[in-house]
Amino acid sequence: MMNSALRTQDSAPALRFATASDLPVCAAIINEYIDATEWLPRTIDREAVDALFVPSLLESRTMFVVEEHGEILGYLSMCDDGFVPALYLRPAARGKGVGKMLLDAAKAAHPDGLELTVFERNVDALRFYEREGFQEDPGRRDTTTDEGIPTLWMCWQGGAR
Repeated sequence: MMNSALRTQDSAPALRFATASDLPVCAAIINEYIDATEWLPRTIDREAVDALFVPSLLESRTMFVVEEHGEILGYLSMCDDGFVPALYLRPAARGKGVGKMLLDAAKAAHPDGLELTVFERNVDALRFYEREGFQEDPGRRDTTTDEGIPTLWMCWQGGAR
């Protein structure tokens, strides 16, 4: 009985800080997302994305990963000012609470508020962020992106507001 309980507990997704050894997997997750998203043109090649994920990134950003059975399911990258430049999940992890787990960690680490951008065409992400308390700042919408797809600036005002 104890062994099955341990197995169940061990199989639950776990949140932790990213390490340098996680960075290639994080780069692969974003590269896979770009390749699989029909509406999103690739404006930076795979090698250039890989080159962004160097150990010094961990000195300038807080990065969380969620893993299960030793596999990273997704990651979130956050700047010291509460800007979240990246939250990406493997396709199989979507809709299973992994994104919420990552976003909750960012909210706990920066309770005064968070900001992020999201492509206007990414309706699933928009719904997710709105459900998590983010609101668009219409004055900061960017219609001149390299991808040719407007981005929306989303803000979460913090837990105390």
